[in-house]
Amino acid sequence: MNETVKNNLKITMLRDNADMNNGIAVAVGNFDGVHIGHRAMLSALTDEAKRLGIPAAVFTFDIGNNPKQSKKLIADENEKKRLLAENGVDVVFSVPFSVIKDMSAQSFAEELLADALGAKSAVCGYDFRFGYNRSGDAALMTELLSKRGVSVITPDAVKSDGVTVSSTYIRKLLSNGEIAEANKLLGRSYSFEEKVVHGKELGRQLGLPTINQSFPDILAPLRFGVYAVRCFVAGKCFYGVANLGIKPTVTDDGAVVCETYLFDFSGDCYGETVKTEFLEFIRSEKRFETLGQLKQQVDIDKETARTIIQRSAFQ
Repeated sequence: MNETVKNNLKITMLRDNADMNNGIAVAVGNFDGVHIGHRAMLSALTDEAKRLGIPAAVFTFDIGNNPKQSKKLIADENEKKRLLAENGVDVVFSVPFSVIKDMSAQSFAEELLADALGAKSAVCGYDFRFGYNRSGDAALMTELLSKRGVSVITPDAVKSDGVTVSSTYIRKLLSNGEIAEANKLLGRSYSFEEKVVHGKELGRQLGLPTINQSFPDILAPLRFGVYAVRCFVAGKCFYGVANLGIKPTVTDDGAVVCETYLFDFSGDCYGETVKTEFLEFIRSEKRFETLGQLKQQVDIDKETARTIIQRSAFQ
């Protein structure tokens, strides 16, 4: 492995007592969102790691320098690592894409995975490409690593209703507001975490106090509209209804804000970091002529969200 790659390689221990002296089993990929297709890979990885008695590791690329991530993320870096740990990963190796993009497929497989990381077994997606100009595929990785005594496992594509599960497809669902289907393929609810900030307090004036959060620019955009949501405030779970968008009735600054009315919540949580999960799409965002019309619609949205939550398996 060349010095540039070696100096830029970051190791994150998700399990403190992971002993890598006897090698690792490693899965290679972006793992954006850690969706159910990724989880099939991680299941194969952890099974192999247990069989060999070695840690389960993931090799991925730092977000900032990866051109694939120009499409926006489905999970930020912290959420991604949390999900990897939740799925049995002990160690994460990451490197800026810019320092590895010119490495040959042979060097990537033999010098990096086998020699530098000590891979005893590798897992990659059926469509994984690696090396300069994406010259390597799963078949070439198997050929190269088998010479070093490293086995390669390539799980089949995971399909849902005949469609191959992928981050690209999930981004499309999110942009269309098809949140229930996106959540099904993610194996979790699409979410973000941000601090609660002060708004115009119009909700309070209307008798509908809300919490306001900026939607992270780094994340894949959701269709603007009203959603049934679940929020975690100071470790407690609350359900509610949220408007994600630019609030055209009350502002024209264009900022994307998630404004949420929480059921059965009272108190002040300004400055607190709240996790907001989107459960089901209710309607598109729209502009109202008066605040009275807005309040009337919000009352309807509240009841719709309550019905969704009560008839669903969220609680």
